[in-house]
Amino acid sequence: MRTLLACLIFSFAAMATPPQVDWHFPMGAQRGTDRNATIGGKHAWPLKVWCENPGVQFAATDKKGTFKVTVAKDAVPGPCLVRFYDANGTAPPRVFFVGKGKDVLEAEPNNEMLNPQEVTLPAVLHGQFGKGGDVDSFAFDLKAGQTLVAAMDAYTAGVSMDALMMLRDARGVKLAFNHDAHSLDPRLVWQCPKDGRYVLQMACFKFPANSTSSFGGGTGLTYRVTITNGPFVRHGWPAGVNGGESLVALRGWNLSKDSAKARAKENATELTLPIEAINGPLRLPVTGRPEHVEREPNDDNATANSFGPGNISARIDQPGDVDRFAFDAQKGQRYRFDVDSFQLGFLLDAELAIEDSTGKVLVTNDDANKVRDPLLNWAAPTDGRFCVRVRSLLRKGGPEHFYRLRIFQPEPSYNATVAAPQFAVNAGATNEVKVTVNYLDGYKGKLTVAADLPKGVTAEPLVMEKQGTATLKIVAAPDAPAHNGPLKLTLKPEGDTPPAAITVALTSSGVNNGVPQGFPEYIIPQTDRLWLTILPPKPPPPKKEEKAPVKK
Repeated sequence: MRTLLACLIFSFAAMATPPQVDWHFPMGAQRGTDRNATIGGKHAWPLKVWCENPGVQFAATDKKGTFKVTVAKDAVPGPCLVRFYDANGTAPPRVFFVGKGKDVLEAEPNNEMLNPQEVTLPAVLHGQFGKGGDVDSFAFDLKAGQTLVAAMDAYTAGVSMDALMMLRDARGVKLAFNHDAHSLDPRLVWQCPKDGRYVLQMACFKFPANSTSSFGGGTGLTYRVTITNGPFVRHGWPAGVNGGESLVALRGWNLSKDSAKARAKENATELTLPIEAINGPLRLPVTGRPEHVEREPNDDNATANSFGPGNISARIDQPGDVDRFAFDAQKGQRYRFDVDSFQLGFLLDAELAIEDSTGKVLVTNDDANKVRDPLLNWAAPTDGRFCVRVRSLLRKGGPEHFYRLRIFQPEPSYNATVAAPQFAVNAGATNEVKVTVNYLDGYKGKLTVAADLPKGVTAEPLVMEKQGTATLKIVAAPDAPAHNGPLKLTLKPEGDTPPAAITVALTSSGVNNGVPQGFPEYIIPQTDRLWLTILPPKPPPPKKEEKAPVKK
C-alpha cells in the first residue's frame, strides 16, 4: 500500500505540466471597454494572466476558459504580449491587441453573399474560421470617392493560416482581391467609384499548406481585421528620427494631415507619434544617425544621391526602378549596408549591390539572416567614390515597395540571446539556462551575464571573455517559495556602461517535408520579458520493495 501511494504521488507530480493555450478569442479589445475572452488548449482552471501592457487586465470567470478583459481608456494602443499561467508554469507568450476602433464580433451564419453580417465603418472585426470551407462575409455602405482599407492580423500574430480577402458589390461582382500584403496576412485598399453597398469576404488556407486546395477551418483559426473608410497610417517618411524635434511626413490613406511633428525624449530608442488614425500611433526608431529621404532621379551612377553614412528612406516606385546612393571611402574602411523592407511589412524583395565609380559590381546580396531583406559587410578595396545600388530582385515596384537603407561604419558591440522564453526549476534543484553571447565587429572585453531573481533563488554571475554559448545555473534553495513572474537577464560590460537586456526570439522557421513552416515575420519579433517558475520540490522516487527470499 505504501509503495502504491508513493507511486501515485510520483505519477501526479510527473503529470503536473504547464498550461497549453493554443488560441484566444477575440485577439484584442478596444480601449475603454471590457468584454469576455475565451481560450483553447489543455489546462486546469482557473488560470492567471500577465500582460506587458499595464492598461490591460484579465480576470478568470466561473466559466472554464473564459476571462473578463478590462482595457483602460489610456491604454497604449498596439500589440502586446500576454501569458497564461498557473502553479505549474506558463504557456508561451501570445499576442493581444489594444485597439482604437469599435470591436465587432463575428456572428454566424455569414458564409454567403446573401446573408452577410452588417457592420458600420470604421470597425475592428474579430472572427474565426470555425470549420473547413468557412467563408466570413461583412456588408457595409461606402460613398463615391472614399478609400476602403481592410487589414488583417492573423499569421503575423501566430495563427497558423494563410488568409485572403475579396471585395464584391451588391450584385456579387468581384471588385478587388488581396492575398499576401504583410507576410501571409492580407490587406485590401480600394477606392469606391459610386455610392453603394459592398461586401468583404474572407477565407483561409491552413498553414503549413497541405495537399488540399480547399478553404481551411478549425478551432483556433482566429483573426482581427481593421476596416475603415477613414484615416489609416502606413509609415513615416523618413521611417526614423535622429533625435530632438523633426517633421515626419505621413504615408497612408484618408489622412487629414500629411505630416506630424516628432520630438524624441533624451536617450529614447523609440518615439511614439500620436495620429488620428484607427491603427495609430506610429512608432519610429530613434537612431542618433542622419535621416535622409531619397531624391529622384537616382537611377544611374551620374544621378546617384550623395548622402554618406546614415539612414535613407526610399522606394522602388515602379517596375524596373533602380536607386543609387553615392559615398566616398578610403581603402580598408569597413561599412555595413542593411535594407529593411520585408521585415517592416512591405513587399520589396530587395537586391543590394556595391559598385565602383565605373559601375562595376563589386559585391551583391539578396537575402540575409533567413529573411528576404539583404545585408552586406564590406571593406573599401581602394580610395574612391562608390555607389550602393538597390533594386527589386524580381524587377517589381510600386507604393508598397518601400525600404529603409542603413549605411554605417560598424563599431564594436555585443548582444546575447536565450533559446526559450520561459524556464522552471524545482525547489532544491538547478536549471541550466543556455546563453549565447555574440561579440560583434571586433568587440573585446569581459561580459557578465546576471539574473534578477526572486527570494530563495540564486545564480552565480557568468563571465564571458569571448563569444559563444555558456550555461547560467539557476539554483533554487530547498525552501524557496513558489513563484511565477518575469525573469530579467542582463549582459554587463566592464566599466560604467549600463547592462543590456538579454532577449529571446519569438520568430520561428523550419521546413517540414519541403514545406516552409513557422512564423518568421512575427509582429513582435523578440522580447526581453522572460519568465521564471519556481515549483515545489520533486518527491523522492519510490523505494523498491525487497522481495522475500525464495525457500528452497
